[in-house]
Amino acid sequence: MKQGMRATALAVALVGVLATAPTATAKDRVIAVDGVSKTDADRRVEILVHVPEGASASAAADRALAGQGAKKAPPEAPQSNSYSFTGLFWDVLPVVQYYNPAGQKVSDAQTALTNTYPDWSGVRGSNYRIRSGGSTTRCPSLVRECPGAQKNDRLNDVGWAQLQNGTLGVTWSTSGTDEADMAINTLYTWTTGCAAHANSFDLESVILHENGHVAGLGHSTDVNAVMYPSYQTARCALAADDRAGLAALY
Repeated sequence: MKQGMRATALAVALVGVLATAPTATAKDRVIAVDGVSKTDADRRVEILVHVPEGASASAAADRALAGQGAKKAPPEAPQSNSYSFTGLFWDVLPVVQYYNPAGQKVSDAQTALTNTYPDWSGVRGSNYRIRSGGSTTRCPSLVRECPGAQKNDRLNDVGWAQLQNGTLGVTWSTSGTDEADMAINTLYTWTTGCAAHANSFDLESVILHENGHVAGLGHSTDVNAVMYPSYQTARCALAADDRAGLAALY
């Protein structure tokens, strides 16, 4: 999910379907888009979208939202701080998150996921906590690409899926029943280690951002924040604005 990529293609076989990875160039962008389900306004979605060079970011966002069966979220109220909130607030802590390794693109993907827990659980002045529940075979129930209708199963799952329309990663959440489910796109090339590499995205950087949404944080106007709605390079440590937002929420 970074600007320092050059063109690449990768064939991926998933569930018996042959797919070709999207191509990217150094001038491509990645943007973050907020939406709500067209059929259930209580379901919120946060999407990381790959925007090819020369393409309209607005059109790319619309395609990604349409692919998720969502529409743009209502504008947020003006904020006096850089950070914002999505409306998700966990009454019961810690948040327990499970990982489904099916289709994973790197062998240490679960480590990349669990590496983000100390960041979000260790913010001074915040009682927010998130921890691993271990592995699962469940497909994240709120993710549109999983079989059957989107539904709350009261479990917070992370998995891999063949996401369409330039979607790199997606997090669906509900605040009536507190639940957040995440999926990462198998069609892109991923690496770990929190370093910028050509032709790939850093998995931990993406999950760190997405787990901010799991906590209930929206996007930040601070370009240095993990929760800034664009990704330029690998970034695996929270910024002051991320910590301030979480401490304000919890």
